[in-house]
Amino acid sequence: MTINTATLAEQLRRMEMFSVLPEPVLQELARKSTIVHADAGEVIFHKNQPARSLYLILSGSAKVHDNDYTVADMQEGACFGELALLDEGPRSMSVTATVPTILLRIDRSAFFDAVGQTPELLQKIVSVLTRRLRFQTEQTLEELRRREVELTGLVEERTAELMRQKEKAEQEAREAEFQRRRAEQSERSEQQFLANMSHEIRTPMNAVIGMTKLLLQKEPRENQLRYLHGIQQSSEALLVILNDILDISKVQAGRMELEWTALQLATILENVRATLQFRAEEKGLALNIQYDPAIPPSLCGDPVRLQQILLNLAGNAVKFTEKGEVNLMVRLDEQQGRRCQLHFEVRDTGIGMSPEQLAVVFESFRQASGETTRKYGGTGLGLSISKQLTELFGGRIEVESSPGVGSVFHVYLSLDIADVETDSSATLDPSAAEALRGLRILVAEDNALNRLVAEETLEMLIPEVRIVNVENGQEALEAVQRESFDVVLMDVSMPVMDGLQATRAIRALPSPICNLPIIAFTASVTKNEINNCLVAGMNGCIPKPFQDAELIGALLAVAPGSSRTSSNAPNPAVLNRLAGGKPERLRKYLQMYLDAVGTSIPKIELALEAGERENLHRLVHTLKPQLKLIGLDETAALAQTLETQILEGATWESLPPLADSLLTALRQSITDVGQMLDP
Repeated sequence: MTINTATLAEQLRRMEMFSVLPEPVLQELARKSTIVHADAGEVIFHKNQPARSLYLILSGSAKVHDNDYTVADMQEGACFGELALLDEGPRSMSVTATVPTILLRIDRSAFFDAVGQTPELLQKIVSVLTRRLRFQTEQTLEELRRREVELTGLVEERTAELMRQKEKAEQEAREAEFQRRRAEQSERSEQQFLANMSHEIRTPMNAVIGMTKLLLQKEPRENQLRYLHGIQQSSEALLVILNDILDISKVQAGRMELEWTALQLATILENVRATLQFRAEEKGLALNIQYDPAIPPSLCGDPVRLQQILLNLAGNAVKFTEKGEVNLMVRLDEQQGRRCQLHFEVRDTGIGMSPEQLAVVFESFRQASGETTRKYGGTGLGLSISKQLTELFGGRIEVESSPGVGSVFHVYLSLDIADVETDSSATLDPSAAEALRGLRILVAEDNALNRLVAEETLEMLIPEVRIVNVENGQEALEAVQRESFDVVLMDVSMPVMDGLQATRAIRALPSPICNLPIIAFTASVTKNEINNCLVAGMNGCIPKPFQDAELIGALLAVAPGSSRTSSNAPNPAVLNRLAGGKPERLRKYLQMYLDAVGTSIPKIELALEAGERENLHRLVHTLKPQLKLIGLDETAALAQTLETQILEGATWESLPPLADSLLTALRQSITDVGQMLDP
């Protein structure tokens, strides 16, 4: 682009700093200037670099900036770099073309060639530049102040926002902590409610069931027999409802655990048949059991929970079937190595369910309809519990149904073949009761009817038994100091002094009274309650209502005497199966046990002394299978309780008493096993 000198001189005259120059000087300055082209984004002035030229924008535009911050925008006719004519120092701002721009550049040397010979003119230009610089400086300072105010406002706003977020986060943290504590309190309240409810319902139910059982054994008349069977069935139905409520609470809280042990599936099916047979016969129903003979006789699982699943499904089938039949079938779908895929099927010809009812059949507290509840009763918990127990097994449950046709429930489980067979029946061995002949028992129970049931049941089961009854823990504490007993059956919830307090007080007495076996006789069967009993120093627990076999088994486990089984002594039947009847193998296993326990005891003591929770858990967890291996079930249960307490985050202060009980049992087992090796 070419511009004639006159035009350039006219452009310069319009500039304030050159307006004082005469025409000849302007013409000379115009001739010595240069036309410059700058592309969009091209830097004309570089910050912190010496500037030697003045620029006049002939067309286009440019911006004055400090990195990304723009101080000013300049259009056609604007000039920059005036100080460069007088000072070669670095600039504090950069200038960049914002669009394709044409500029007139006057170098410092050309300026002095045209103006430097006339000092008066140079003085006038300096005065103009000084005023211009002052004005630009004030503008820049004002812009910087404005920017400072904006940034300060942004910082204050951001700080306020961060404070609000911090306060909100702290509030949310406080709310979360409050909700956590509330949930913990709710859980404790729920556990206490369940324990109280269990006690309040089971205590009178124990009396009803116990007295009914006693009356049935006294050869009642035919018309009385019908009434007694009705009372018995109603009581058992109430017990099922209570167990459902307790179980669903444990499952939902994640506290339900399966006990993996050997089970006989044929025995479980027979138990289900025996339980439901009378009810089915009353309704005129055929109750058929089909068992696949290809299934191995002994499997590994939780026999109690598996029986509960099948009993719930088959019991529902009997309940909702008015005519026809109920079939309970199990078959072996597949066996791979020691793993068996089992398919259980419960089929009925009952009322059936619609698709809408099927959609909610496994939800808690849901039944087909209100009419169903009124007509058939129940809590609506059985199927929900069955589903969740099946999933705990790692299996699945499915259902098919049509209204008026019937329902089919399918349960698919995968179980391992057990190493040994076990008799899971709860029948009472007559010789076991004979082994307790002459036992001296103190019964601490505040409910008169339950005392009567316990006394008459014990007198009926154990020859020449001697029983002393007291009504609370304080009386029990006084009785054991007044006379000698072989065992104490201690109710947990009693006035004046409860069973836990009484047990701790007895354990604090001098020997030998402090070693007196104490069995919890409790209507509460929650896991926490059982743990509390063991921590307090009790040797075992019997739930109310109790079975005769449970009562005799618990007494055999702790009662003194050479003819009775010590709770710390290995189970002979288990040892016989383990060794296959070979004395050499038996000695080998017993010696391995002594070596393992002898090594573990000092390590457990060191972990307790050092307060090492994780190490204590590892040691107890490793030791537990060895206890079960030789039949030390009571000691293994004590180890399981300690392990559970550790995993559930119990305070460290609560662990040593339970650990001391375990150590005492382990030391006693060393003595018992040593006597077996060196009779």
